[in-house]
Amino acid sequence: MTNSTTTTGLINIQEYPMHEPQNAQELVNLVNRYFILKPLINHLFFEVQNTISQIQDKFGQMSDSIMTRIDDMGRRIDDLERNIAHIISQTNAELP
Repeated sequence: MTNSTTTTGLINIQEYPMHEPQNAQELVNLVNRYFILKPLINHLFFEVQNTISQIQDKFGQMSDSIMTRIDDMGRRIDDLERNIAHIISQTNAELP
């Protein structure tokens, strides 16, 4: 595999080349790197899950708000239709 030269906000990926260990010291280094990276990855995973959860909550709130407004608009339209029908019936009753 090749070494990456990408730098993230937390670590320099180049410091963690991807290759199979050739001896015990490289294996120890690889294990140490795993234990360094694992908490960072877990933290990042938690933050992503938390952000997605917040987005889902906000989306649910917005969806509920939109549905409430649609229901309210439907009631207003029904009231308007009833008022128009009432006015028409009164007008027809008053005509000779």
